[in-house]
Amino acid sequence: MKSRWIRILVVPGFVLIALFLAIFTGFLGWAVACLLGGLLLYVLVREKEIRNWLKHPLQPFPDLSKSWQDAGNHVIQSIGHSRGRARTLLQALKRIRSTSDYLPDAWITLQGQHQIETFNKPAQDLLGIKPVDVGADLTTLIRHPSLSHLLNQVDTDIVEITSPIDDSKRLEVRIVALDQNRKLVIARDISELNRLLTMRQDFIANVSHELRTPLTVMLGYVESMVQDDLSEATLRELAERLVTPVDRMRFMVDDLLTLTQLESAPIPTVDEIQSIDGNNELRLVIDEVRSLTAPTHCLKLETEENLLVECVPSEIHSAFMNLVTNAIRYSPDGGDITIRWQRSGEYARFEVEDQGLGIPPEAISRLTERFYRVDMKGSRTRGGTGLGLAIVKHVLRRHRSELEISSSVGKGSRFYFDLPLTFPT
Repeated sequence: MKSRWIRILVVPGFVLIALFLAIFTGFLGWAVACLLGGLLLYVLVREKEIRNWLKHPLQPFPDLSKSWQDAGNHVIQSIGHSRGRARTLLQALKRIRSTSDYLPDAWITLQGQHQIETFNKPAQDLLGIKPVDVGADLTTLIRHPSLSHLLNQVDTDIVEITSPIDDSKRLEVRIVALDQNRKLVIARDISELNRLLTMRQDFIANVSHELRTPLTVMLGYVESMVQDDLSEATLRELAERLVTPVDRMRFMVDDLLTLTQLESAPIPTVDEIQSIDGNNELRLVIDEVRSLTAPTHCLKLETEENLLVECVPSEIHSAFMNLVTNAIRYSPDGGDITIRWQRSGEYARFEVEDQGLGIPPEAISRLTERFYRVDMKGSRTRGGTGLGLAIVKHVLRRHRSELEISSSVGKGSRFYFDLPLTFPT
């Protein structure tokens, strides 16, 4: 408090001294010089105090006059606003960095001679970059000729490399120049894309192969039918033989269309779903199977009544039909095929068990692939399209279920799936 009064009285004191010199000595010039010198000294002292405060702005502001206090308050407000903006920018930067960790693509910023500056979490998962690698040369951590060439060219071309930490993953890497000394490396996992492209190529090749066989047979029959010396009986026989390859092509096209529809709509609409008694649907399937195939197998039914499920009836009918005909196809004549529709906890379980050839363990995981067939001697693969189990898989996926398979070579196989039960209100 005392120092404050001293600061307040300094200026009036200099004025009084100057007046005293001017009145009692008559030296007006010396009086003015003394006044100006005192004021200058006062300003310099205040300026030093403010400079010291600016070096340590967290300390209390010096106790000065009102004009100096107003100026100081303005500075304090400016510092507060700057700190607020800095905090906002820092929080925004943290949010951006945190968000980038959830991106599927990895990114790394490089400076100078390919030194790592910053990176996101996918860069750790896909490229193996660690926090201790900041400042290291990327080309020494990932030794790949294509990547080194790409970095040295400083262009936006794309290269494909194998992940340095997972040989099963293929990465698409591109470089973007941020400025003269900084680059952005972006890496994307394209393993799934490559797998889908391979599946598409295999699918086209398989469809071409499957259609070529009946077309070749049909072409042979047609070429025979155009001969002039054929009798009416021979023509009729050739025409009847055409039915089999034509049916095979028709079944394949129907299955392909069904599969495409299932894949394009992973979830059924409300209008499609109905509550049905699976036992009734199963009996329709059995009647249909018996009308289409010779009675060479013994079909045994073990079912429970009044097991209601909500489903798309036509799709579940297709799943039932495909599993039953698949069991017939891979079972020897006279073999027993047991078909069950029974309760399993809160679910209804559909199960087909045969005493057929069985399936090798390494083939079970591939059974639901398109056109995949197990090459087993004695199987009745003729007439199938190779799409039945793929259709079953997608039907069950739409109904939030999954096909389970157990099998032993030479002893038979068991296919089953569960559907949630519904109860009448």
